Amino acid sequence: MATFQERFAAVAEAWRAMGLDENSGIQGAFRQKIHRLHELSAQHNVDRLLTVLLQIRRNEKDLALRQESAYRDRVHRLLLEFRQLVEASELPEATRQKLLAELASYSKSFEAYAASALRPGYTGAGKGPFRDAAQRIEAILHAHYVPNLETNILKLRRREKDFLLRGDESYPPMVVEIARTIRAQVSESTISEADKAQLLALLRDYQRSFLTLVSQRGSIVALTAEMNAAADQVAPLIEANVAQANETMSRRAREIDEDAQASVRLGLIVTASTLLLAALLALGITDRIVRPVRRMAGLLDDLAYGTPTGRVPTVPGGRNEINAMAESLNALLDHRATFLGWWKASMDELNARRALLGSADEAERDEAITGLRAASIVKVQKLNAIRGRLLQHAHDLIAVSRRLSVAGSLPASDAKQLEHSAQAIESLLDVLAVADEPPRTGDDSREAAKDAPPQMDGGR
Repeated sequence: MATFQERFAAVAEAWRAMGLDENSGIQGAFRQKIHRLHELSAQHNVDRLLTVLLQIRRNEKDLALRQESAYRDRVHRLLLEFRQLVEASELPEATRQKLLAELASYSKSFEAYAASALRPGYTGAGKGPFRDAAQRIEAILHAHYVPNLETNILKLRRREKDFLLRGDESYPPMVVEIARTIRAQVSESTISEADKAQLLALLRDYQRSFLTLVSQRGSIVALTAEMNAAADQVAPLIEANVAQANETMSRRAREIDEDAQASVRLGLIVTASTLLLAALLALGITDRIVRPVRRMAGLLDDLAYGTPTGRVPTVPGGRNEINAMAESLNALLDHRATFLGWWKASMDELNARRALLGSADEAERDEAITGLRAASIVKVQKLNAIRGRLLQHAHDLIAVSRRLSVAGSLPASDAKQLEHSAQAIESLLDVLAVADEPPRTGDDSREAAKDAPPQMDGGR
């Protein structure tokens, strides 16, 4: 059982380190890195812009070769598409403005070139200011171009989520391989050294955090297996103890049977006494352990899914662990009932004050005042009940202090009772904790109702 508890605590700590949700622990650390990496990759996603630029250059040269106006019209359409792509891109604002300025320069110079190229006898060989503008646009795009960067990062996220969903050990090597590909593409690209350093640092941190998560998950799997193995060992131990007890009883019965040949009556008496003792022992164990435990399990089930009304019988001053557990559970149920009762009474009083505030005529006001008075009476009753419990704990403290003055020392049981009484008084005083304000009446009640927070549905 101790091994099981140790493994359970280790598994809980490992899960806490890995992250109980996607935004905490190791998961949150590498998720922040990959989100930032994805944001930066969008600034280097110029594949479509380069493709459209190549189509513009191709149609520009076809215009010079064939001297047909259809190619000029295609260039116009592609220029419009290129502008829309630039405006919709996630490139830095300065880069977008520079591209748009160069595009405007290209468009203006291309019109003059197209007019000349469509005239008979043109020999310009497709050169001019528009060509220089196109080359400047291409240089700007290549300064932000990393091939398939965003696509590969999306693949990286996909394999990461596959691992988190399925736990298959084949996915981490895929993540590492994709990260290696991205690293090579970034290193070989023509983007600025600062952008390279930022992208590579984020990728390195992401990969390190992801591999740490993989290692942590493996540790959780191993610890869980050990915990389950320890749990599986409990049943065999119980069976072994039962078998050992049965073997002991059988051996004793054989010894009694052998002795019965010399003294049958004595053997029968001893056997009957042994069986009676075993039966009484079983009944005693059932009554003192099994029944209270079953009762506590039922109350815990009611506490989780309903409203418990019963209590576990206890022996005042009992020193066994079952009795201590029952006393603690009863105290928990009492504190819960006190808190819920006080909360409901407070909410009823708040509702009554709101009703008083919203009353439109004397009849509604009288009805609201009646409701407020009833809620206040209930609250006073709750206060009286809490006062009674505080008095009982105070009497317990006085009794322990008297025993201490007589005995001159404090037994462990009295120390525990002092601690429980003090904690219970502290809990009850926490329930009674209110703001240090004078009581309100009349119009002050209306102002208090205005300032009160809106009631939740659960308070009804």
